[in-house]
Amino acid sequence: MDYRRLAIELIGNMQLPGKERQHKGLGGARSELMLLMFIEHKEEVVPKDISEAMGVSTARIAIALNDFADKGLITREIDDNDRRRIIVKLTPKGKEFVTDRKQIFIDKITEFLALLGEHDAKEYVRIMGRISEIMRKHHI
Repeated sequence: MDYRRLAIELIGNMQLPGKERQHKGLGGARSELMLLMFIEHKEEVVPKDISEAMGVSTARIAIALNDFADKGLITREIDDNDRRRIIVKLTPKGKEFVTDRKQIFIDKITEFLALLGEHDAKEYVRIMGRISEIMRKHHI
């Protein structure tokens, strides 16, 4: 049984679009990883878009971005076309950080699924996929 492939499928099922992916608070490492993954996916983004997509206040996003900037994980640049906009991008260090953390996350999910066993792991991933499908379809 390829539990790693199953883990990647499960993680894909967990990635809901837009406001359906609500992260209240940004307190944990997983939420911070999701924020960094969002930036990685968009390549460059403005803080307001991050706030709206994650369902977190712009103030909380600003705090998280300040922390990431202090750690050298992101840059913030003024948009040449609109000087009021700040564009957020991952640094090479930030990209490496996200890649490493995603790998760790996949490893943990893989281990969890292996502990469930083949039948239960497949069912769990199937049910989570169905839940995600319903949530997207009905905007829950």
